[in-house]
Amino acid sequence: MKRLTAILSALLFCLTMLAQNEFTTTATDNTKVAVQYLSLDECKRLAIENNAKIKNAELDIKATELTKKGVFTKYFPQVSIKGGAFKATDPLLDMDMNNVDIDFGNLAMNNVFTTLYNVYGPYLNGEINVKGLDDGIVGGVMAVQPVFVGGRIVNGNKLAGLGVEAAKLQTEIARDEADLKTVELYWTIISLQEKKKIIASVNQLLDTLYRDASGAVNAGVIHKNDMLKVTLKQSEMKSNEMKLNNGIRLAKSALCQHIGIPYDENLVLSDSIGEIPNPNIYHVNHTEAVKGRIEYQLLDLSTDAERLKKKLIVGEALPQIAVGAGYTCNTLMDKFKTNGLVFATLSIPISDWWEKSYEIKKQELNCTKAENQRRDLDEQMLLQMQMAWNDLSESYAQVLLSQQTAETATENLNLSTDNYNAGMVSMSEVLEAQALLQQAHSQLADDMVDYMIKLTKYKQLTRQ
Repeated sequence: MKRLTAILSALLFCLTMLAQNEFTTTATDNTKVAVQYLSLDECKRLAIENNAKIKNAELDIKATELTKKGVFTKYFPQVSIKGGAFKATDPLLDMDMNNVDIDFGNLAMNNVFTTLYNVYGPYLNGEINVKGLDDGIVGGVMAVQPVFVGGRIVNGNKLAGLGVEAAKLQTEIARDEADLKTVELYWTIISLQEKKKIIASVNQLLDTLYRDASGAVNAGVIHKNDMLKVTLKQSEMKSNEMKLNNGIRLAKSALCQHIGIPYDENLVLSDSIGEIPNPNIYHVNHTEAVKGRIEYQLLDLSTDAERLKKKLIVGEALPQIAVGAGYTCNTLMDKFKTNGLVFATLSIPISDWWEKSYEIKKQELNCTKAENQRRDLDEQMLLQMQMAWNDLSESYAQVLLSQQTAETATENLNLSTDNYNAGMVSMSEVLEAQALLQQAHSQLADDMVDYMIKLTKYKQLTRQ
């Protein structure tokens, strides 16, 4: 009867599993889940396209280009149109011409005017009053072309051009930062997934041990305490697996946010670390490589900008020459009148030289500071590349060591399992060997990810 009950129970269990499999297959066929595969290169491309910091850096480029275009307009004439109208309560011109004493600067003209006044003056009762300009409209258009303004237009355009170049270099730095962060997030997920595979492998081993322990306990060969140790280890693995799943979801969310795509729980990363390359193939001469650094180019631009600022200050103290032409019209004399004119101006600052001399000396100090900063940061960048190379070399050595440790842990587990099956060691030793194996492979995954990140950083620093 017990055997029949067991058979019926097994049959019922099989039927239930078949029904579940059929339902799962039908559900899978009817609602196929779309799986999104992403490679590391694809993630880098998406990060460059969608990263907010890179977008803002590209907007900065457009802003500096517009500034440069605005400064370029200083080469052309400055055209302005002005106009005005007025109405006065009393005439602006109100003059009595009694006892007029006018000197035309010409003896003949003076004689003519004196004769006319002496002949006709008495008929005006001795008083002449002139009034006018009580209202009117004036207007005109003026064009002024600077000829020489101390080189400020030329140097201003050069300074604006440096701003565009600096903005482009800043965009390259933003892209490098986004690229490095993409690598960190991508390989972190890969590392977590590798650890999950290790746990799955350990779970298979624990299931085998549990079945063996159950049979041994029923046969009275071992104590039930050994089976409880396996059960506790299985619970620990389930807890670790749950933490890993949460970590993978969180890391995928961070990656999706970084590259600018919606979070997808079915996202699959298609790349794997594979074989670790020897770092010696990437080693370069740091003294030569530092000149290709974006930061080095920015320092050059900063030094050039300080020199141009000094020239701009000097230009403010130099003479300024301009030519121009204009066309005016007015109704001041109760009739519409137009006129054209051409002119030239010369402005020579004299008292400004006193103030500008101090500003020039101050700017010379800024130029010296920029030179000192460039030399100091040049040395720091060399030191940075050397430290990055040291870190990369140490990381490679750590990977090789972790690989050897993982191989040793695998051999130790195989040996412990064989000895356990032969009854030569206890289950505790097998569980200890399993723990060492898990720890060794987890450490290897972390070291490999650490190496890939440091390799990316070194290649960026040396502009590879």
